[in-house]
Amino acid sequence: MVVLEVALVAASTWLAYWHLNDMIEESLYRVHLEENGLTLKRLMEEALAVLGLFTVVNVIALMLAAAIWSRHENHVLQDLSRLIAKTRALDFSSDAQSRQQPGVLALAAAWRDRERARFTAIREQVMKLEIAGPSEDDLQQMRNTVENLHRILS
Repeated sequence: MVVLEVALVAASTWLAYWHLNDMIEESLYRVHLEENGLTLKRLMEEALAVLGLFTVVNVIALMLAAAIWSRHENHVLQDLSRLIAKTRALDFSSDAQSRQQPGVLALAAAWRDRERARFTAIREQVMKLEIAGPSEDDLQQMRNTVENLHRILS
Protein backbone atom coordinates (compact mmCIF):
# COMPACT_ATOMS: atom_id res chain seq x y z
CA MET A 1 0.00 0.00 0.00
CA VAL A 2 2.82 2.41 0.82
CA VAL A 3 4.55 1.70 -2.49
CA LEU A 4 1.24 2.22 -4.29
CA GLU A 5 0.70 5.54 -2.52
CA VAL A 6 4.22 6.74 -3.35
CA ALA A 7 3.78 5.72 -6.99
CA LEU A 8 0.36 7.37 -7.10
CA VAL A 9 1.66 10.64 -5.65
CA ALA A 10 4.60 10.60 -8.06
CA ALA A 11 2.30 9.94 -11.03
CA SER A 12 -0.13 12.65 -9.89
CA THR A 13 2.72 15.12 -9.48
CA TRP A 14 4.09 14.27 -12.91
CA LEU A 15 0.61 14.56 -14.47
CA ALA A 16 0.04 17.94 -12.82
CA TYR A 17 3.50 19.11 -13.96
CA TRP A 18 2.80 17.98 -17.52
CA HIS A 19 -0.56 19.80 -17.66
CA LEU A 20 0.87 22.96 -16.10
CA ASN A 21 3.82 22.88 -18.48
CA ASP A 22 1.38 22.70 -21.42
CA MET A 23 -0.55 25.66 -20.02
CA ILE A 24 2.64 27.70 -19.63
CA GLU A 25 3.78 26.80 -23.15
CA GLU A 26 0.43 27.94 -24.56
CA SER A 27 0.62 31.20 -22.62
CA LEU A 28 4.18 31.99 -23.73
CA TYR A 29 3.32 32.30 -27.39
CA ARG A 30 0.24 34.49 -27.02
CA VAL A 31 0.48 38.10 -27.84
CA HIS A 32 -2.43 39.17 -25.72
CA LEU A 33 -2.98 38.04 -22.14
CA GLU A 34 -6.17 36.25 -21.19
CA GLU A 35 -8.32 37.21 -18.31
CA ASN A 36 -7.14 35.68 -15.05
CA GLY A 37 -10.49 34.00 -14.54
CA LEU A 38 -10.02 31.69 -17.53
CA THR A 39 -6.56 30.63 -16.42
CA LEU A 40 -7.75 30.04 -12.88
CA LYS A 41 -10.72 28.06 -14.17
CA ARG A 42 -8.45 25.86 -16.27
CA LEU A 43 -6.06 25.36 -13.33
CA MET A 44 -8.97 24.28 -11.12
CA GLU A 45 -10.26 21.88 -13.79
CA GLU A 46 -6.81 20.30 -14.17
CA ALA A 47 -6.36 20.04 -10.39
CA LEU A 48 -9.81 18.45 -9.93
CA ALA A 49 -9.10 15.96 -12.71
CA VAL A 50 -5.80 14.92 -11.12
CA LEU A 51 -7.31 14.74 -7.63
CA GLY A 52 -10.31 12.83 -8.95
CA LEU A 53 -8.08 10.23 -10.58
CA PHE A 54 -5.97 10.05 -7.40
CA THR A 55 -9.10 9.47 -5.32
CA VAL A 56 -10.54 6.81 -7.64
CA VAL A 57 -7.30 4.81 -7.65
CA ASN A 58 -7.07 5.09 -3.84
CA VAL A 59 -10.65 3.87 -3.38
CA ILE A 60 -10.04 0.91 -5.69
CA ALA A 61 -6.82 0.05 -3.83
CA LEU A 62 -8.59 0.25 -0.46
CA MET A 63 -11.41 -1.98 -1.69
CA LEU A 64 -8.89 -4.51 -2.95
CA ALA A 65 -6.94 -4.43 0.34
CA ALA A 66 -10.17 -4.85 2.32
CA ALA A 67 -11.15 -7.87 0.22
CA ILE A 68 -7.73 -9.49 0.69
CA TRP A 69 -7.73 -8.81 4.44
CA SER A 70 -11.31 -10.07 4.81
CA ARG A 71 -10.40 -13.30 3.03
CA HIS A 72 -7.41 -13.76 5.35
CA GLU A 73 -9.55 -13.08 8.45
CA ASN A 74 -12.20 -15.57 7.31
CA HIS A 75 -9.55 -18.23 6.80
CA VAL A 76 -8.15 -17.68 10.31
CA LEU A 77 -11.64 -17.67 11.86
CA GLN A 78 -12.54 -20.93 10.11
CA ASP A 79 -9.39 -22.63 11.40
CA LEU A 80 -9.95 -21.26 14.91
CA SER A 81 -13.60 -22.36 14.87
CA ARG A 82 -12.50 -25.85 13.85
CA LEU A 83 -10.05 -26.00 16.77
CA ILE A 84 -12.70 -24.70 19.18
CA ALA A 85 -15.21 -27.30 17.97
CA LYS A 86 -12.65 -30.09 18.46
CA THR A 87 -11.87 -28.82 21.95
CA ARG A 88 -15.55 -28.50 22.83
CA ALA A 89 -15.98 -32.16 21.82
CA LEU A 90 -12.93 -33.02 23.99
CA ASP A 91 -11.12 -34.22 20.88
CA PHE A 92 -7.45 -33.60 21.59
CA SER A 93 -6.16 -35.71 18.73
CA SER A 94 -3.28 -34.21 16.78
CA ASP A 95 -4.11 -31.24 14.58
CA ALA A 96 -2.98 -30.75 11.00
CA GLN A 97 -0.30 -28.08 11.16
CA SER A 98 -0.22 -25.48 8.43
CA ARG A 99 3.08 -23.97 7.27
CA GLN A 100 2.81 -20.65 9.05
CA GLN A 101 0.04 -19.92 11.50
CA PRO A 102 -1.10 -16.46 12.58
CA GLY A 103 -0.66 -15.60 16.26
CA VAL A 104 -4.04 -16.72 17.58
CA LEU A 105 -3.89 -20.08 15.76
CA ALA A 106 -0.33 -20.69 16.95
CA LEU A 107 -1.41 -19.96 20.54
CA ALA A 108 -4.44 -22.26 20.24
CA ALA A 109 -2.34 -25.05 18.73
CA ALA A 110 0.32 -24.68 21.45
CA TRP A 111 -2.36 -24.81 24.16
CA ARG A 112 -3.89 -27.92 22.59
CA ASP A 113 -0.43 -29.55 22.43
CA ARG A 114 0.15 -28.83 26.14
CA GLU A 115 -3.29 -30.20 27.04
CA ARG A 116 -2.71 -33.28 24.87
CA ALA A 117 0.56 -33.97 26.73
CA ARG A 118 -1.17 -33.36 30.08
CA PHE A 119 -4.02 -35.77 29.25
CA THR A 120 -1.51 -38.38 28.11
CA ALA A 121 0.32 -38.09 31.44
CA ILE A 122 -2.99 -38.41 33.32
CA ARG A 123 -3.92 -41.48 31.27
CA GLU A 124 -0.54 -43.09 32.07
CA GLN A 125 -0.95 -42.45 35.81
CA VAL A 126 -4.50 -43.85 35.81
CA MET A 127 -3.30 -46.97 33.98
CA LYS A 128 -0.65 -47.43 36.69
CA LEU A 129 -3.40 -47.26 39.32
CA GLU A 130 -5.43 -49.87 37.47
CA ILE A 131 -2.43 -52.22 37.25
CA ALA A 132 -1.43 -51.89 40.94
CA GLY A 133 -2.51 -54.73 43.22
CA PRO A 134 -3.26 -54.93 46.96
CA SER A 135 0.32 -55.72 48.11
CA GLU A 136 2.37 -53.34 50.31
CA ASP A 137 4.78 -52.42 47.50
CA ASP A 138 1.85 -51.78 45.21
CA LEU A 139 0.28 -49.59 47.88
CA GLN A 140 3.37 -47.35 47.93
CA GLN A 141 3.36 -47.27 44.14
CA MET A 142 -0.33 -46.27 44.26
CA ARG A 143 0.49 -43.41 46.64
CA ASN A 144 3.23 -42.20 44.30
CA THR A 145 0.88 -42.45 41.35
CA VAL A 146 -1.85 -40.51 43.16
CA GLU A 147 0.69 -37.83 44.12
CA ASN A 148 1.79 -37.63 40.48
CA LEU A 149 -1.86 -37.30 39.41
CA HIS A 150 -2.39 -34.54 41.96
CA ARG A 151 0.69 -32.70 40.66
CA ILE A 152 -0.47 -33.04 37.04
CA LEU A 153 -4.00 -31.89 37.82
CA SER A 154 -2.86 -28.89 39.87
